[in-house]
Amino acid sequence: MWDKLVNRPRLAALAGCLWLFGTTAAALPIYDIQYVDLAVDPDGNSTYNGQTVDCEGGIVVHKFAGSQPKITLQAPSHPDGWGGIALKDWTISNDMFNTVAVGDLVSFTDVAVEEYRGNTLLRYQDTSGYTIISSGNPLPAPKAVSLSEIAAPVEGPPGDWYVADHSAEPYEAMWMSIEDVTVSMMGLGKAGDNYNFHGSGDVWAADYMNEDAAGDYHPLISAGQHFDRVTGILEQYTKTDYGWDYYQLLTTSSGDLVVNAVVPEPAALAILLAGLALLRRRC
Repeated sequence: MWDKLVNRPRLAALAGCLWLFGTTAAALPIYDIQYVDLAVDPDGNSTYNGQTVDCEGGIVVHKFAGSQPKITLQAPSHPDGWGGIALKDWTISNDMFNTVAVGDLVSFTDVAVEEYRGNTLLRYQDTSGYTIISSGNPLPAPKAVSLSEIAAPVEGPPGDWYVADHSAEPYEAMWMSIEDVTVSMMGLGKAGDNYNFHGSGDVWAADYMNEDAAGDYHPLISAGQHFDRVTGILEQYTKTDYGWDYYQLLTTSSGDLVVNAVVPEPAALAILLAGLALLRRRC
């Protein structure tokens, strides 16, 4: 059982022993790694940035292969903020990424904390270890927020987009839910794949982690399309020397986009998406 649950147990044990001689012997919860007093550091950089730590971890809520395999973790004990974090697998084999599943409760040893493009990330390395504590856990419910809580950036000099502040920082890497929004603009952001949800305010979103996306956008995304509810994982993108500093709500599947408060059944959804694709080709 130990061999099934723990990756490289000897390395993990060694990392744990080494950590005893660091600043603390206890594994850090996600909250401690993420939390920042924004009055002290308005940018929201982790106080553990550049350090190697053990992490209590959380429930795997999403996996994304991308150019660098990434999982998103959320701790059910902190549903209101500072409870989520992304972890990238930097090993050649990607054994950890390939083994853990959505719904697994996973802890980690010897992972590096880094700040990248405004996000606090954990880096899983060759010396790191992981333990699958349990599987099949229910995913944390998305936190319902107002649009102002994860507000879109505003344009400064033409082509430069910056958020007014980083008050959305507590929600980084967490499941969010917004309601009653309409797609008002597309072709935004660094990669030109962001779009704006407009309602009582404005929120930027993107579909690059959406398993049902077709190209840059999910087939349901078009200018003027209204949604009763949208869920996704909040991510920051910051590269101020290029004129970018914004938060984006990343949808992950068709189920994140709710029209008329109804999520279509899989068969009906497949027919709908095929019809939309055909209509777009004809247009």
